[in-house]
Amino acid sequence: MKLFIIHPGIQHAPRLANGALRAGLFEKVSLITSVLFKPGLPVFSLLKKRVKPIDAGVQIINHYTYTLLFTLTKAIHNKFFANPHDQSHNNPIYFWQQIFGYLSLPRIYFNRKNLLVVCFETTGWPIVKYCKKWNIPVVMDFASISHEKALELGINETKSGIKIKTLERQYIDYAFFCSTFCKESFAGKTSSKQDFTLYLGADINTNNSNNIKVKEINDADKIKICFIANLEYRKGLDFLLDALLTYKKTTRLILHLIGRINKVWVDDYLNNRILPSQVTLIYQTALPQKELFKYLAAQNFDLNIQPSRFDSFAMVVPETMMLGIPNIVSPFVGAGETLINNFNGYVMEELSAKNLTSKINNYIDLSLNDKLMLKNNVLKSALKMDWQNYYVKLAKSLNIILKNL
Repeated sequence: MKLFIIHPGIQHAPRLANGALRAGLFEKVSLITSVLFKPGLPVFSLLKKRVKPIDAGVQIINHYTYTLLFTLTKAIHNKFFANPHDQSHNNPIYFWQQIFGYLSLPRIYFNRKNLLVVCFETTGWPIVKYCKKWNIPVVMDFASISHEKALELGINETKSGIKIKTLERQYIDYAFFCSTFCKESFAGKTSSKQDFTLYLGADINTNNSNNIKVKEINDADKIKICFIANLEYRKGLDFLLDALLTYKKTTRLILHLIGRINKVWVDDYLNNRILPSQVTLIYQTALPQKELFKYLAAQNFDLNIQPSRFDSFAMVVPETMMLGIPNIVSPFVGAGETLINNFNGYVMEELSAKNLTSKINNYIDLSLNDKLMLKNNVLKSALKMDWQNYYVKLAKSLNIILKNL
């Protein structure tokens, strides 16, 4: 049987392709995507961020025209039409993902015999409709929670986005979810016959894999915090800012806002409210993944804070844990299901500035030995959150699906 993985982006689709190939269950594994390159291929420096860890045996089918048109349209939209205060993803993404779907249909049709298709949420329409017509089984990999649950948590969608998501999930046969939080948000809302939860992972930090011991931390008079995001409201930056506004301890807090964080958004939200003198904000523009890890390691952060309104998983959690950085996550972050509160991180009981302040203070109040113990627990736990675990669970899930076809 052949496997087509269809996703015009860079999420964890290459990892899914690697896992499917390594499972040895398919005669061919193809990743139909926007421009992605395997390691070792000569590419222009501007395209280096599109080099992904894709195994040699995976067939890559790039839609270059789609990528060019989408990139240009998105750039124009962001420059002239984007509103930093509207973070409901009301942008050209959904339109172009449908175009991507239509571009993929001929290849699917001519390979329809003995074919299994995996689509990623919001890339499935109109693919799933035609797969149903051609008797091709479909697995939907849901990278986000349902729009119904998102609305409960304060994030709205466009009418067209809701229509697409509602349609596509009614034509699927199986579903992959990256957390129980994500899975439960779709309960009773899809046509899936069986659901699978596959926690995502991170690359093991080789510097720590052989010697998982943290020997030193920052000076006791300062705490270095990272907040890594490209969306302010959805990622809960307002809760973090509110927590900082009420911060009363003498320990200095140095917060690095990493990613496409809009300073105008931050200034507008603060609205002339002044952060305490012991709080410092540092803006760091978005970095390619390898450069980001170098930056995180060089800065030796004490905490990563993820107070999101929702994150189906949040891959930044295991990624920072691989560097020995404890996380504070909201109760609506799927990766929190892999944490043990107060042992290898902190899970907020409720999403509020007050609760977030409490978690920050919990870390500050730890003794030096307890901080070292926490960080060492983080490192040890991270070794169990690598991609190999994802591959093992993926292989088991795919084996069950193939037996049921």
